[in-house]
This record gives sequence, C-alpha cells and structure tokens, in this order.
Amino acid sequence: MKNMGDGRRVARVEREIQATVAQFLLRDLRSELPGIVSVASVKMPADLRAAKVYISVIGTDEERDEVMDILKERAYEIQNYIGSELKMRYCPKLTFYSDTITEQVIKVDRILQELENERKAKGDKGSSEADDE
Repeated sequence: MKNMGDGRRVARVEREIQATVAQFLLRDLRSELPGIVSVASVKMPADLRAAKVYISVIGTDEERDEVMDILKERAYEIQNYIGSELKMRYCPKLTFYSDTITEQVIKVDRILQELENERKAKGDKGSSEADDE
C-alpha cells in the first residue's frame, strides 16, 4: 500500500477547495442564497477524492435549509468549477453539511455578554448603595 499521509498536501488542497467554493458562491450564487453564507471549512481524506464542505449560514433555520438545498442541487456544477479551476487529477465529490459551530460560538458569546451586563448592573447597584451610607 502506498503512503497517503502527507497532511500538508491535504490541508493545502482543503484550503484551495474552500477558497474556490467561496468564489463560486460569490460569482454565481450570490443572488440565490438567502442570509449570510460562508464556507466554514473543508475536510478531505488522504486520497483527495471526496470533500465534506461545511457551510455556515447566519440567518433563520428556513434560510439555512434553503441554502443547503440549493448547494446540494448545484453540487455537480460546483464540482465542474473546481475541476476547471484547480487542475487536479481527480475532482473531489462534494458533500455539503451545515456548520453549526459558528452558531454555537455566537450563542455562547451572546450569553457571556448578557452575564457581563448583569454583573456590571449588580456592581453599579452595589456601589451606589455603598455611596448612600
């Protein structure tokens, strides 16, 4: 069995595919996609024949579902674009997944901000009561 474990090459191809898919979204699908859409990451096996493309959508659940449906319908067209842009021996088969990590980060950030605001509000009350005495 040959050595397929050059992680640097896989990482470089993942970055190139991520950039190329993002270009395609901006160039050809900008008007069709609702919400704010970005290519969060791409994961590929060592043979580079498949790619899991994680898409982040900032918007409602309906918008996220619509974006995923559009991308799944247009996957073949996006694969052709990648094939023409990257000149790879094999064009990877794309599979799109919704990236929920970005949403989780936003939720955690919002919760932390609310806690910070509550802490400041309690701190202001405590210092004004101390001033009254």
